[in-house]
Amino acid sequence: MSIMVIKIGGSTVDAEGLLRELGQSIAQLGDDIFPIIVHGGGKDIAAHLSLLNREFTFIEGMRVTDAQMVKIVQMVLSGDVNKRIVNALLKESVNACGFSGVDSSLFTASKMLVNGKDIGFVGKIDKVNTSLIDFCKGAKLVPVISPVSRGEDGSIFNVNADLAASELATSIKADDLVFVSDVAGVMVNGEVLREIRTSEIEDLIAQGHITGGMIPKLRSAAESVHKGVKRIHICGWKDSQTLRNQINRVESTGTVISD
Repeated sequence: MSIMVIKIGGSTVDAEGLLRELGQSIAQLGDDIFPIIVHGGGKDIAAHLSLLNREFTFIEGMRVTDAQMVKIVQMVLSGDVNKRIVNALLKESVNACGFSGVDSSLFTASKMLVNGKDIGFVGKIDKVNTSLIDFCKGAKLVPVISPVSRGEDGSIFNVNADLAASELATSIKADDLVFVSDVAGVMVNGEVLREIRTSEIEDLIAQGHITGGMIPKLRSAAESVHKGVKRIHICGWKDSQTLRNQINRVESTGTVISD
């Protein structure tokens, strides 16, 4: 049985009809693929903070998170967003369960510094405990994971969902790690680059074809491949056939990164 880790972001979760199609897409994968969903929810966090008149800032794409804000992050991600996704899967007869990096110490995290700056309770994952994932696989449950994690001392950390998905996929040596994005794939000269070898990434960056937030995403992808993930996919969401098509090299419409 192959393993597929699927990361979906906040904008993806909120797109009309997408969660229904996600459930349908998971159902179509069949018994030969064990899917694991890791989700973000930045838009939902921002909406709740706005309701509470809480201002927030970002440093290099990371939300500065104080002790009060991390409680809100945990409530939104591990509560509302996580259960919306689980509920959508159940509606499509996918046997799913939701939990966070805190549960069973799935993700043990420590404070992340950005250019030496302390940005509060924002964490990086130091250790992955796969026992809960192994249980779900044996019980034929689809895990839906919020990236909120805990430290060795019990502190709660806001962890970037891309990083959480990468660390999990690396730890279990997933066959496929799929980043469902708001772009169709890695764009070069206005077109989606269907396939990228890890050895080509730095040249594409040096030539100016890869810019902005796609640079760390591709570098992280290369690291994950070198550590045992077979293929990384960056793709947009089209319909309920998206996941099945993406792992089919002929029908995939996004970008596949491999060695």
